[in-house]
Amino acid sequence: MERFKHQLAESGYVSQSGTEAVFDLNRRFCEGAVFSAMWPNSQSPYIVSGMPEVPGQAPNTNPPATWRLRQDEAVVLIGTTPPPEEYFSFDLTRLKGSLPTGPLVWTSVGDPVNNATVRTQGPTPYSRPFALVITGNARTQGEVNRMLEASGLGGATNNLTIPPAMYRLGLDRKADQFLLGIRTAVAEPGFEKALADYRATPPLQILRVRPRSSSGDEAKPVYGPDPLPVPPLRVSGTGATELDLNPTLRLLRRRIIDAHPGYEARDEVVERGFEESNPGLQDNLVIDPPVTGVGALSNDADDPITRNFKLPDGSFAVAYGTNHAATRQATYSSISMYADAKAAVALAAQDNRALQGSAQDFIPDQHHADKLYAWTFSRAGDAGPTGPHVTELPPTGSDFCAQYGTHRPVDMSTLRFVARAYMQPATLTRPALSALLLDRLLIFTPKK
Repeated sequence: MERFKHQLAESGYVSQSGTEAVFDLNRRFCEGAVFSAMWPNSQSPYIVSGMPEVPGQAPNTNPPATWRLRQDEAVVLIGTTPPPEEYFSFDLTRLKGSLPTGPLVWTSVGDPVNNATVRTQGPTPYSRPFALVITGNARTQGEVNRMLEASGLGGATNNLTIPPAMYRLGLDRKADQFLLGIRTAVAEPGFEKALADYRATPPLQILRVRPRSSSGDEAKPVYGPDPLPVPPLRVSGTGATELDLNPTLRLLRRRIIDAHPGYEARDEVVERGFEESNPGLQDNLVIDPPVTGVGALSNDADDPITRNFKLPDGSFAVAYGTNHAATRQATYSSISMYADAKAAVALAAQDNRALQGSAQDFIPDQHHADKLYAWTFSRAGDAGPTGPHVTELPPTGSDFCAQYGTHRPVDMSTLRFVARAYMQPATLTRPALSALLLDRLLIFTPKK
């Protein structure tokens, strides 16, 4: 970092330091800082970059999470990538609206830099030095890239573009505001502590850099517009699908129902939940739970979701489907349960490693059993399902926010289920939704 700062000074640039910290949406909701937790991924707590304001700019409306950027500025992140894990990414998003009050239009700005695409110093993407440059100005990008190369990070520099054709750069009140989030999910065996340490104290330094102004007006650009084009997107889908597993999936459903004769079973529909960012940006689709909108859906992910449903005490839900990592449609996949139609706080989650082998409980005689899963989320106690593939949910009368020292109301009886599939290995982006067998959910209530 010091070598890069020296290059900045030699090149007539100034810089301001930012911050890196976990942004826990469950906690922020309970503390009253956000209008909704918006179905966060509890297995991948987001590391968010805070950015200082430029003297004279319009104030950021969601500090420290969001920031504006002068059209000739850049944000530069320098540090070490996360330790070995299933998936990580650096995802630039644009957020319009108020986090405390909502609603929001929250879209991804192009493809994230992930553990399969990141450039680092060395042969591995993990625990290696790297740099990330965010700007919409071609001249600024070129000069900052040259400074990083002179600092020894030329082969480890990654560019994220804010295309002026789609977004409004600037420091006035009408300018867009951006958020850089880092996702980290499922450490490789033996690296659990390393990942926890990375999240607790991210080995990252972030700067906002810009050419020095001779006029003293920091809010006014020094360089004229030099817009970078909209980058091409990675193409999802290979043509291969999971659909041949549908007969086994139907059999799995029947076996799950037959295993619980004392309960009434009903299906809860799982459907496409979030719109892709570029259509969502153009249609101004808001996230305002229970409305999903775009909801900062990563270009690396598909997130099918149910509608809200009731799960009273004494009942349970069984999620089942294909393990998208086992079918090679994803690198990391998971299932999650959320509470309250509006609060959308995370209650429990399981990843593809935990799900592996769970369908054997019901279809041990099937050749493809290891490509499927079945997991129970229960409020039935000892009267219901038990075993290694059961997660006990808090009772409906629980005070969710008590764990954070507050008592903001959360309707624990109303739940919603989300499945995630991240980064198909063959394409390095989201799997094609048409290639997936959608995850399923059965609700079991005691027979009267």
